[in-house]
Amino acid sequence: MKSKKNKNPKRSPFLVDLVAENERIDEETQVRKRLQTRKQSVLARKREEVKNDIILRALQEANELEALRREKRQILDEEKRLKAMIEIEKLNVQRKDDRIRAVRAERRRKRKKTSTRQALNKSMIDGQVKVERSILRVKHQIENPPDNTFSTYGL
Repeated sequence: MKSKKNKNPKRSPFLVDLVAENERIDEETQVRKRLQTRKQSVLARKREEVKNDIILRALQEANELEALRREKRQILDEEKRLKAMIEIEKLNVQRKDDRIRAVRAERRRKRKKTSTRQALNKSMIDGQVKVERSILRVKHQIENPPDNTFSTYGL
């Protein structure tokens, strides 16, 4: 059998500078480690920035949420105030209606009192007129007038 000989002398493992090869591998490893360290620090920085952004947004949302809550409380307070004012206005209208009814009732009472007094006075005057007529009839000796409406007597 033929032995295989390396026909290309450049590929011979004996020709390689092992120290140089080892230094090259070490240098590649160091470069890879530096790149990896940079990537990790960039990622850590990005994570920190994202974390800070999230915290800032959360704080802003909390401030906005607090502002919205405050505004909602103000709206509810204003609604309560308006409802109270409406109730007060209703009470004022009722009181006004009550006052108007009381004034009308007082006027009716006064009118009734006046008309009653007038009726009493009229009946007293009519009684006095009857007494005076009867006295005059007796004095002047006039007969009683007839009870019909076609009477010719004026008295």
